[in-house]
Amino acid sequence: MEQRIAPANHPIRGVISDLDGVAYRGDTPIDDSVKAFRGWSERGLPYAFVTNNSTKSAAQFAAKLSRIGIPAEPSQVFTTISAVTSLLERRWPRTTPVFAIGERPLLEAIEDIGYHLTDVKPKIVVLGFDATLDYAKLRTAVRAALAGATVIATNPDVLTPVHDGYDPCVGVITAAVAAAVPNTKPIVLGKPQPFLIEQALAHLGTARHETVMVGDQIGTDIAAGKAAGMRSILLASDVPFNAVADVVPDRIIASLLDLAEPETVGWPR
Repeated sequence: MEQRIAPANHPIRGVISDLDGVAYRGDTPIDDSVKAFRGWSERGLPYAFVTNNSTKSAAQFAAKLSRIGIPAEPSQVFTTISAVTSLLERRWPRTTPVFAIGERPLLEAIEDIGYHLTDVKPKIVVLGFDATLDYAKLRTAVRAALAGATVIATNPDVLTPVHDGYDPCVGVITAAVAAAVPNTKPIVLGKPQPFLIEQALAHLGTARHETVMVGDQIGTDIAAGKAAGMRSILLASDVPFNAVADVVPDRIIASLLDLAEPETVGWPR
């Protein structure tokens, strides 16, 4: 993945942020982050959110942010659900049968754009986070892949943070299917691919060199920001991550309030 270099000496006039691990942890708000986003909102600094989580719609995420005190509208939230539906619409006719593992928002979004969800001879398998994942679903996905179906994973994460620790994520399901069908080459969406970042940047309308990506994971958040040619800032957390060769955050902070002072963030005065 080619990385473009963003100048380090420009003021920050736009923020693109991960959600879980930056704005909140599970259902618990991160207090400093709430204060930072509220301050940016009051001062007119535009921000948007990108998440590999496919369990909620943009409207649901915006409602959650609003509940914890962060001003947010659905138009500010970009999820892997939109990445999946965009890919389907670009590559396959709506007559193509699709089997999907995932929560209701993902399944509904696929159906809403006109695809038929079925476990009978699907030509496409979509893998998303599914709290009710069972052997039958995994078996259907594996058998479809054995028959030549295209496998699409919403994101590569192997762990997702929850209130009492970490749960296995989509990367684990993808690894299971790939282990059973070594010839399959899953299409993996979400960060570290820059697609969501590009969507958010277009929404903000800010210059690339004056926009930063903030996240708590080097392999997804920071890598995606770098791939999009933006300065990328790591919010230090206790979530385990693996170092990624040649991916280094431009800055490491302990709190979003470290970016919230007018001297360091170029919001309108």
